[in-house]
Amino acid sequence: MTPEKLVHAQTVEALFVRAFENRLTPASREAFKKVGLDLDRKLERSYTLEQWRTFLRTAAAHIYGGVPAEAAYYSLGGRFMDAWFGTFFGKALLGMARLAGPRRMLLRAAHGFRAGNNFSEVRVVERGPTSVELWMNDVMADQPTFAAGLLSRAVELAGGWRVVAIPEGFDGTCCTFHIRWSEAPAVETLTPGATADGQAAAPRPRA
Repeated sequence: MTPEKLVHAQTVEALFVRAFENRLTPASREAFKKVGLDLDRKLERSYTLEQWRTFLRTAAAHIYGGVPAEAAYYSLGGRFMDAWFGTFFGKALLGMARLAGPRRMLLRAAHGFRAGNNFSEVRVVERGPTSVELWMNDVMADQPTFAAGLLSRAVELAGGWRVVAIPEGFDGTCCTFHIRWSEAPAVETLTPGATADGQAAAPRPRA
């Protein structure tokens, strides 16, 4: 028998407590309460995947009202990633991700996802030094752009520039993402008052 898909409390806390701390209106809090997420009480140890998806729908409707669903979910994914890396477990992962860099971080992505739920499976195929194809068995949302947003932000936090994460073949549950990024430009060490070609630098106007 297939076990019920569960999202752990730290995942819910990252997005709905940390990311939106002091930003939720009383009406938003009431809307979450009506769908089973009482933010004024201690969180449950876990929530079903369908509950989590309902919480995301509520956030998209009440926090991003009027914004197209694809864009709202993309922003939710990015906010979640920022907040997740602020948790105790996430801080440790962020340190390792920055040392490893985007490519190796993505190759180890399965470990990070499974820390937040009991069902995520990820497969990664390298397409180049700064390009991978990542398949997820469940994007955890009504829109694949939620996962695209969190993947893009994760790559940025690991040191990637100009990140693009394009979802393809979404069937309502699983999806493949084509992720590309640029390496951060090297920072040259210059002597004070000189430019990269050795010429004296022009004086800067005062702020």
